[in-house]
Amino acid sequence: MDGEGGVRGLGRRLKFKKRYLQMILEGRKRSTIRLGRLVLRDRLLTIVGDRGPIALARVDEVTYKKVRELTDEDARVDGFRGLIDLFRELRRIYGDFSLEDDVTIIRFTVLRRLDNEGQDLARLPGRGGSRGSH
Repeated sequence: MDGEGGVRGLGRRLKFKKRYLQMILEGRKRSTIRLGRLVLRDRLLTIVGDRGPIALARVDEVTYKKVRELTDEDARVDGFRGLIDLFRELRRIYGDFSLEDDVTIIRFTVLRRLDNEGQDLARLPGRGGSRGSH
């Protein structure tokens, strides 16, 4: 991916893979790092998996960095143990990328659950996201 790539708009929905939904609801994942430069149209987002919305969230901060500028703290807030785990996941989702590529860090706070309160989402069949969502 080219670090000078175009800016993409992000609607009001933020899609995540199944394995991240429970972490989001428990507050262990409070950000997402997406390859490219995303512009948010709204500060309120619906967090969704494959089977629909699971939470309403407020965007607290949007930061743009180069991949090489990411820190272990960025990775931890995103639910990873450190940069190595984060880079491994980014490579799995996006394929090859350069240290000069842009990333968008979206920090958020879950305001309200929209799923069945208290259910372990990791155990629900079909919950999750698709390629490019984490």
